[in-house]
Amino acid sequence: MIIDLRPARPDDYTFALTLYLETIEPYASEWSSWVHEEQEALFSDLWRPGDTRVIVLDGNDVGWLEVRQTGDEIFLKQLYVAPSYQGRGIGTHVVLRLLADWTGIVRSMALFVLKNSPAVQFYERLGFSMVRETPTKFVMRKGIEGTVHAAA
Repeated sequence: MIIDLRPARPDDYTFALTLYLETIEPYASEWSSWVHEEQEALFSDLWRPGDTRVIVLDGNDVGWLEVRQTGDEIFLKQLYVAPSYQGRGIGTHVVLRLLADWTGIVRSMALFVLKNSPAVQFYERLGFSMVRETPTKFVMRKGIEGTVHAAA
């Protein structure tokens, strides 16, 4: 099993949108009314191919993620793996790779996760802790060991 991350291209938009809608709707629709067209418009406003990587498993696109550095922290804005590929260690591999790639550069990784999503347990298993919450989401964070910082 070879998992790779490649930069997103403009033609990945439809793949990313479809996967986003498929994976988020069952959870987000519990918090508010789900209007497909509104979600598509929201996604269009938030899509940032420059910050996005497509997850490739053995040559097949199976997911995508978006990360952005904010100060001394990396923010995992989005992480989606196609349902038919979940439970195979792909998400774990990707998050551990991100943590390794950012070691020595940032102090921590943070993310938002819907409170009713099974991803909460996934992130807890990887060492993330809840640091804050909104009515619908948890803010989770994990320190990145081995980070080197210049003296202030």
